[in-house]
Amino acid sequence: MDLFELFRMWVNHPKEGSGRSNLDKTDEDWKKFLQNIRNWENIEDKEANEFAKYLLYTGKIRRVHLDLKEVNYNNHYVSWTSAEKLEDLYWFDSSYSHTIITAEATKDNPGISVKGFIDAMKLDIENFELNSPAIRAEQEVIFPLQEKLILSIEKIKIK
Repeated sequence: MDLFELFRMWVNHPKEGSGRSNLDKTDEDWKKFLQNIRNWENIEDKEANEFAKYLLYTGKIRRVHLDLKEVNYNNHYVSWTSAEKLEDLYWFDSSYSHTIITAEATKDNPGISVKGFIDAMKLDIENFELNSPAIRAEQEVIFPLQEKLILSIEKIKIK
């Protein structure tokens, strides 16, 4: 599967019900992709180096669930957000309870930035689109849901 197809399939998954159904397969794809990015960082190809910088994400990320009862640490790569304000998530509704899981992507364990991929593609394809502006505002980061990587879990109700 080419890179564009992998990202396109990822961002266009079903949003309701159980969500993505092929996480074992996409886990392998993301692991291989991260290895490729690491290789691009370390070769003498300036374009590949720049592409890698766009794709790797380090920093705080959050997973936001509507009133989650229990976290399923399944170790799969899943969607996180790097958006500062939860209100930037198009589906966030402050009148409901939410469970916020916070983790940190590090240099040793980075995330993959969907926004970075889009920005990098726009360098060559000016009008490149992968998702809608509302979804892009989520600033999605692909990162594993592993218990050892979690910084905090909190339940919030804003209103």
